[in-house]
Amino acid sequence: MHATEPLGRGVGALLAPLTGAVSLLRRARTFHPEGAVYLSQVSAVTARGKAAGIARRLEGPALVRLSSAWWRGGKEWTDVLGCAIRFRHSQSVSVSAEEGDQDLLFATIRSPWTTLLATLTTHRHDFLDNDYYAVSPFFAPGLGRVKWRLRTTGAAETEGDRGEKLDAAVRSGHAAFQLEFRPLGLGRRWRPVARLQLRERVVVDQAALRFSPFRTGRGIEPRGWIHALRRATYAASQAARPRVGAVG
Repeated sequence: MHATEPLGRGVGALLAPLTGAVSLLRRARTFHPEGAVYLSQVSAVTARGKAAGIARRLEGPALVRLSSAWWRGGKEWTDVLGCAIRFRHSQSVSVSAEEGDQDLLFATIRSPWTTLLATLTTHRHDFLDNDYYAVSPFFAPGLGRVKWRLRTTGAAETEGDRGEKLDAAVRSGHAAFQLEFRPLGLGRRWRPVARLQLRERVVVDQAALRFSPFRTGRGIEPRGWIHALRRATYAASQAARPRVGAVG
């Protein structure tokens, strides 16, 4: 356990009633209340070195949800964007997590200290015109303590709102991300691990789809005070949300 994690748990316990109340009032997630879900495929991009093992662990089907952090109704106001990934073994379209599934959650926020600045630097009109960061550290087998990010393919060349742009990129085969890791420490470089290709938009019950940074079926485990803070706040938010809801 990292020395800061007890502090995170304490702060999380204080914030949990707030996140629960917001979710109850919104009848949705406190953050990222609306999103689009895609069946995706993960393929390794490295076959040697320490990253090869984790790349093989992550290969296979995935369920990906892209969303805005705060606004509902398709509003593209000042905001940050999010990308949640569930690495799976099954190709089926299901909101239920299975044994061995791994969730990783990303946002257009480089670190907890840049959260407010990220609302100004996020290109909110295009999901594919941003990089996404897992914000806080993880322990990964063979790699130790690392940070994760998703590099995107670049801005879409089509017109429309960001949902329409993303769907057009999926249909043309250009909606892809590169998953990269960076060991903790100054001067460490980002290194590629896997390619994530969005293949098809799917309709699911999004209220029943519940991502968690503590779902660690591939051995990637959250570390640090931000993740410790999330334990109580995520639990409170999910407990206050409807079990079923709008399908989309």
